[in-house]
Amino acid sequence: MQKSTKILIAYDGSDFSDAALADLDRAGIPDDAEAVLLSVADAGDPPGLTDRAVPETGKVPMQSAETIRQHLHEMIEQTRVTAESAADRIRGMFPSWNVSARAVTGSPAAELIKTADEWKADVIVVGSHGRGFLGRAVLGSVSMKVLHEAACSVRIARASVSAPGSPTRVLIAVDGSPNADLALDHVLERTWPESTEFRLITADNDPGSRPETSVLDMVPEGKEDSPEAKAWVDRVLRGPSRKIKSAGLNVSQACRWGDAADVILNEATGWKADSIFVGARGLGRFHRLMIGSVSGAVAAKAKCSVEVVRDNTGNPLIIE
Repeated sequence: MQKSTKILIAYDGSDFSDAALADLDRAGIPDDAEAVLLSVADAGDPPGLTDRAVPETGKVPMQSAETIRQHLHEMIEQTRVTAESAADRIRGMFPSWNVSARAVTGSPAAELIKTADEWKADVIVVGSHGRGFLGRAVLGSVSMKVLHEAACSVRIARASVSAPGSPTRVLIAVDGSPNADLALDHVLERTWPESTEFRLITADNDPGSRPETSVLDMVPEGKEDSPEAKAWVDRVLRGPSRKIKSAGLNVSQACRWGDAADVILNEATGWKADSIFVGARGLGRFHRLMIGSVSGAVAAKAKCSVEVVRDNTGNPLIIE
C-alpha cells in the first residue's frame, strides 16, 4: 500500500504564505495527504530588551524574567492561533486530508528543516517571501535557506495568475538526467484533474545550433537525421512524453535554444504555467542533494510556483 504524501506547510500570516495555501489547489496533492501547518515565532530578537535607552544612563535596561516569560508566552500563543487558522482553511479546501497545526519558537528556516527531517516530510511548501519582504524580486532569506538545505523536495509557492476554473498548467524541465526523471516521476505520483495540461521543456545550448524555436519532436536545424539527435530526442522528450500519455494525461513538448534556466523561465512565462517542476542537482555535505545553478535560478526568478524535487528515500542519484 502506497504511503500518503506528507506535506509540511510554512505559514506566518503574510500575503505570501496565504498565496502558498491557495497554490495547493493547483499542486496535484492526493486526497489522502497528511499536512502539518507550521508557524514559527522567530526568537531572533531578544525579548529581554526594551525599545529605548534610559536617558540618564544611556543604557538599555533588562526586563525581568517574568516579563520575558510573559512575552514568550504571548508570542507562542499568537503563533499557535496563526497556525490553527491556516489549518482550518486547509481543512475547508481539502476535507479528506489529515491536517494538524504546530507552533514553535526559533529560527523559521531551521525549524522548518528540522521538522521536515523528524517528520520525514515529502515536500515543504513555503511562500516566496515572509513578513520581512521589502519589495525585492528575489527569494526571501527563509525560503532560500529551506530551498538549499532541506533534504526533501521544496515547493516555492507563488500566487496564481490563472483565471478561476481554468486548466492547471504544469511545466516539467527535462534533460535526460536521473534528476529530471525523478522530477517527472514526482509529478506522476500526484493526482491531477483530467483537464490539466503538461508541457515538457528542454534546452539546447549547442553553439552550433541556430537560435530558433524547435517545438514538439523537432531538434535544431541540421541535426534532425543524425542518430545522436534521434537518440537524444527519444531519451529527453519522447520517452517522458510517452510516460505522461500512458497515465492518461495531456502533454506537449518543446525544445528551445539557449541557456537552460532562461529557456525554462521564458517558457513558463509565455505558456502561462501555474508551476514548474525541476530536479535538484549535486550532493553537498551530509549527503543532502543540493541545489544546482539551473534549479536555483528557476526557483528564485520564476513568476509561478516552482517545485524543486529531491530524492528523500535514501536511494542514491547519479550526479552528472
